Amino acid sequence: MELRPVSDADVPFLAEMTLLAAFPPGPLPEGASEMAQATRWTADWGRPGDAGVVAWGDGQRLGSAWCRVQADVVARDGAGHPLPEIAIAVSLTHRARGIGAQILNALDRAASDAGHRALSLTVNAANPALHLYERAGFEVVRREGDRLTMVKPLGAPSPEPRLVSFAG
Repeated sequence: MELRPVSDADVPFLAEMTLLAAFPPGPLPEGASEMAQATRWTADWGRPGDAGVVAWGDGQRLGSAWCRVQADVVARDGAGHPLPEIAIAVSLTHRARGIGAQILNALDRAASDAGHRALSLTVNAANPALHLYERAGFEVVRREGDRLTMVKPLGAPSPEPRLVSFAG
């Protein structure tokens, strides 16, 4: 397996991976690829601070992890700066092979290189990926029902995260 930075040619793959990450398994809702919860991850890709990696094997993309500062910020650092939120997905046929852990580690480096000091994510408490995030160093900083917000400092210790309200 090879890990590469996200390129413009990877954006359609990121959109595909977003659908895997954003919706439960099974048939997608009509218009899912046009819903804000999907398009917010790839629209205008390449903005300052956007960072990501794609896992490749046998000439095909296997999965990706990427981050960006979203309009609906889920966490801020102690100075009030928004933390980038991550998305991660591995294609269904390549799961349970350690790819997720490898791309998360590579994303740490890419995000640090992009100037980020911490990463954030939201996940359902019943999602099996929760254990992956915990092993990768993410810690729960907020719980709203089954929705968890997690933060991971990168490199040098980051200021304590300060959370903001969820929109919608």
